[in-house]
Amino acid sequence: MTADARSADTVPTQPTSATAPPARGIRTPARGWLIAAMLCVLMTINFADKSVLGLAAEPLMRDLGLTASQFGLAGSIFFLLFGVTGVVVGFLGNRFTSTRLLLVIALAWSVSMMPLLLFPSLAGLLVNRLLLGAAEGPTAPLASHAVQKWFSDSRRAVPASLVNLGAGLGIAIAAPVLTYLITNFGWQSAIWCMAVVSLVWAAGWKLVGREGPLDTYDSAADLPGDHTPAAEVRVPYRRLFAASSWWAPILVLAPGYFSFAVFSVWGPSYFVSGLGYSPGTVGWLIAVYGLVMAFGHIFFSWLSGVLVRRGVGTRWARGVYMGVVVCLCGELLVVAVAMGTGPWAAGLLLVSFGFAGTVHTIGFLLVAESSPVGQRSAMLSSFNSVVTAFAVIAPFVAGVLVDTAATPTDGYRTAFLWCGILLIVGGLAGAVFIRPDRDTRRLGLRGTDSD
Repeated sequence: MTADARSADTVPTQPTSATAPPARGIRTPARGWLIAAMLCVLMTINFADKSVLGLAAEPLMRDLGLTASQFGLAGSIFFLLFGVTGVVVGFLGNRFTSTRLLLVIALAWSVSMMPLLLFPSLAGLLVNRLLLGAAEGPTAPLASHAVQKWFSDSRRAVPASLVNLGAGLGIAIAAPVLTYLITNFGWQSAIWCMAVVSLVWAAGWKLVGREGPLDTYDSAADLPGDHTPAAEVRVPYRRLFAASSWWAPILVLAPGYFSFAVFSVWGPSYFVSGLGYSPGTVGWLIAVYGLVMAFGHIFFSWLSGVLVRRGVGTRWARGVYMGVVVCLCGELLVVAVAMGTGPWAAGLLLVSFGFAGTVHTIGFLLVAESSPVGQRSAMLSSFNSVVTAFAVIAPFVAGVLVDTAATPTDGYRTAFLWCGILLIVGGLAGAVFIRPDRDTRRLGLRGTDSD
């Protein structure tokens, strides 16, 4: 790509030759896979922390004397600072190593458990969830940014999905283990468990955490048709945020995260009071939900990566693909609500809610595809913060629906139905508007059409 073909707003950070060949055949050091595995464990702890509130819902509400609306408020307040800290730490990630920031985050998780343990009350619960949400907000985008420094663009799908595999594993492992602790030793034991596990991970990360070598856009470029500038470029943020690869995936993923927030807080209660399962059985059902998520993260990302390596443009292999997956999940959820009760309805709920958020990895890959590496942390974190923003109101709104419906079961189903409708609309919109091929050309990151 010639210099005058580039936008005037795209500035190389250093003088260099006009072009550079894509870095094909990049070999990933074994440490890259170790980093991916450690970040998978981090995300496992992350989602175990998120799920503990829903698993402990019945004893917590009873012991603290909470109404459904108050408990829903506790679920919502988790996301109040989630996006704010995500953006702030994301911009810090442009200046400081992700290795150091992730260590601080893990330590903060452990500290955030203390208010609830020391002051078991509605106030203690609200402070706990507020601090935990603030600490966890930057985690997923920072972990994605960190692992992408070890893998070339066409080979990122599987290791990036391995990181997000922790979301499903966290729920699958936490559901039976934490349910056992809650049932036999009280909900405080589950909170202590999560505080200790966070400290153990931080110690391990201190020993093995390292920054990856692919710290410029062209050093990781190997998509079909790539012909990238050899210098790292810097693009005004207003142009990066205007790219469809940043805002259009939000249309797809925000409904998925809204649905996750509703189900993580209220799903276990619905299975007990609405479908008649025992708490012990519900623990295993939520574990199945987690395994569905884990499978979806790996399978959908793997298939997207296969399509990219076979020459399918990322508009189709990432954009349209993720929109179709989310739309189908919404349709399954609507069918599950219409079925009412029975094992088939329960199974469809687990599958539709489980798969709805498993294309989050592909959304991160789309944002990374249209972001210079020096600005990628901020772009990923801002993206994730907007995706998760509506989760602030999701559990509270669902709690109000439960309190005001003719029966709690009717309230749960109404909330789930709206989740399904949002998934359908968001999936269709994303499939139409996502255009990474056009974005990378306009931003001066690629000189050819990769579609």
